Amino acid sequence: MCFEKVVYMEVSWFDEAEHSSGAIGARLSTDAASLRGLVGDALGFFVQNTATAIAGMIIAFGANWQISLVILVLIPLLGINGYFQVKYMKGFGAEAQKVYEDASQVASDAVGSIRTVASFCAEELMIDLYKKKCEGPIRTGIRQGLISGIGFGVSLFLQFSSFGLIFYTGGLLVQAGKTTFTDVFRAFFALTIASLGLAQSSSLAPDISKGMSSAASIFTILERKSKIDSSDNSGMTIENVKGEIEFHHVSFNYPSRPDVPVLNDLCLTISRGKTIALVGESGSGKSTVVSLIQRFYNPSSGHITLDGIEIEKLQLRWLRQQMGLVSQEPLLFNDTIRANIAYGKEGEATEAEIIAAAKMANADKFISSLQHGYDTITGERGVQLSGGQKQRVAIARAIMKAPKILLLDEATSALDAESERVVQDALDRVMVDRTAIVIAHRLSTIKGADVIAVVKNGAVAEKGKHETLMNISNGIYASLIALHVSASS
Repeated sequence: MCFEKVVYMEVSWFDEAEHSSGAIGARLSTDAASLRGLVGDALGFFVQNTATAIAGMIIAFGANWQISLVILVLIPLLGINGYFQVKYMKGFGAEAQKVYEDASQVASDAVGSIRTVASFCAEELMIDLYKKKCEGPIRTGIRQGLISGIGFGVSLFLQFSSFGLIFYTGGLLVQAGKTTFTDVFRAFFALTIASLGLAQSSSLAPDISKGMSSAASIFTILERKSKIDSSDNSGMTIENVKGEIEFHHVSFNYPSRPDVPVLNDLCLTISRGKTIALVGESGSGKSTVVSLIQRFYNPSSGHITLDGIEIEKLQLRWLRQQMGLVSQEPLLFNDTIRANIAYGKEGEATEAEIIAAAKMANADKFISSLQHGYDTITGERGVQLSGGQKQRVAIARAIMKAPKILLLDEATSALDAESERVVQDALDRVMVDRTAIVIAHRLSTIKGADVIAVVKNGAVAEKGKHETLMNISNGIYASLIALHVSASS
């Protein structure tokens, strides 16, 4: 349930530092186990000890009520001791959980980027960083151990003090002829087991503390309502999607950086079946346009329409199914190439559909040449494949969706000339009769677009075909192309 909630959270939730991949992974792996320990073994132990204590008190009062009344004086002391122990441990448990999440993030980053770590000989640096992150939990663990140990010791001290008091009181009562030797020992053994159960219950404080912290962590996620929830089936759908997208005076700030405007009163029309290229300097807001079209975020002001209907009124899952995204660094799952391509289609994909998509993406030839063909494992994040190969598998995955709208976020910028030619040829085939939004810097990628929009400071500064924009004197587009040509030469 917790993982399901995490998957459906809006993208901006993951932008927050406390919701990093390492922190979420640590919470999913440890919190459920801690809670299971509390409601499983620990809860059973607690119920057993409580029942034992109650049964012991009943037997003791049946045997001799005077001795039983004496022990009641010590029961509040045991209860107070256990209460304060739980209170202390609860605070420490929450603190330890936070620092362990930080350490988990370091470990996650190191393992996920192990090639980079090895390349820069940064193993010692990562180990030192991990050790520093673990210093907090070590200190917390020592404090937990001291408090738990002292608390348990006090509980045992009170328990054996009760033994001494019982023998003393019992001796006085036997001497006075008010009870018998048998009844004293019957009450003694019953109260011994009862007090032992209470003392042992106090040793469960660390488990109770961890369980309470884990429960709070889990229910924080379970009770949170995603602001952009793709599991919500409410909203409209369009029967025949044309693919005309329009930005109406859209402004946007990322929630993690509310003071930095990214888009500023952006107005842009993307005609059906046409290819529009977005160009501009890094940080001008090009990739943000793609994120807003997919509703990863909602605009701060203004609205976006698809075929004249505001996208916020459309069913989110349906909306994203109409779009295929190919990014600069495509992420492949640690599975077979077949599974990665089939991932693009909702429901089960046939072998013929997978091969057809691979051929259209210029990927079938290289896949067939691999030792295991389509059953080749791509490795974590596709590390077993080259950049061009990963890109073509990602294109095949996008083709499987049969999208009405194709989003290409610098899909060829990280490739060499030969790979770029093959990938670009595949993209040209895919873009036919589809609305395509291309973010690129290379002239070869954007020159053939139906419309080129130059984005500067979060707004469209220039718009038109390549030849038209090149003829604008002192134009932004012309200067970008001049810089690109001089850099290439």
